[in-house]
Amino acid sequence: MRSKLFPYILLTPYLIFFLLFLAYPILRGGYMSFFDWGIMGPKEYLGLGNYVDLFTDDRFWRVLGNSFLFMLLYVPPVILVSMFLAVLLHGFIPGIGIFRSIFFLPMVINVSVSAIAIKWLMDPQIGLLNRILDIFGIAPQTWLNQQGWAMLVVSLVVIWSSSGFNIIIFLAGLENISKEIYEAAEVDGSNPWTTFFRITVPLLRPVILLVTVLSVIGSLQVFGEIFMLTGGGPFGSTTVLAYYLYEKGFNNFDFGVAAAVGVVMTGIIAILTLIQFRFLGEREV
Repeated sequence: MRSKLFPYILLTPYLIFFLLFLAYPILRGGYMSFFDWGIMGPKEYLGLGNYVDLFTDDRFWRVLGNSFLFMLLYVPPVILVSMFLAVLLHGFIPGIGIFRSIFFLPMVINVSVSAIAIKWLMDPQIGLLNRILDIFGIAPQTWLNQQGWAMLVVSLVVIWSSSGFNIIIFLAGLENISKEIYEAAEVDGSNPWTTFFRITVPLLRPVILLVTVLSVIGSLQVFGEIFMLTGGGPFGSTTVLAYYLYEKGFNNFDFGVAAAVGVVMTGIIAILTLIQFRFLGEREV
């Protein structure tokens, strides 16, 4: 009897963490989304009123479009860059440990610190990037204040800061591929490109699925970089769902609508995750 209970005892800390910090906030947020929930005063039940207000708000649809634009600018590049760097780092290159540390370093840098550095680099007056452009006779650019550039800059910053985590996952997948497979391919006369696309990529399929799912979820939850770099501007062009939720909850103190935004985000993440597992995970490796 004791041996049967032991696995459940080991799972208890995780179960408590899940209930307190994941399940309860989701259920509580869903409950709040049906009320007019201000910072003070009675909570008035609205039914689906918050959702009706949300879906009839033109700004919400623009924000949703911004979120999918960011996803498009972020997810494919971060997967390709992370996989490419992982393959390079997995090779036997002298001093490769130093390069691994360099690529992993952005993971441990605080968002605020990296955002301050990026804003300095792109400052129109003293920024290093504009100084370089000035050498070539190109006028300084206000990168973070132009609608055409702001979202792209934010996506590049998030790619830079999150690639290290994805590289770790890809490296773990590469370590599980037997060297005998590569040796057999080399004996058969396979060149590096053929080996990569015919052997490495198919065998990394489960890892690619995992990284894709995590990247899509991360793209819908991005907040810190936008808060620090653009504040949702210029003219709302970088306001995504997570930042929109923050505005509703902590600027307008309309926690009911903010909770409704959170429920919508959870639904979108769940649907996109199911779609990815359906289309990316349907074939066996």
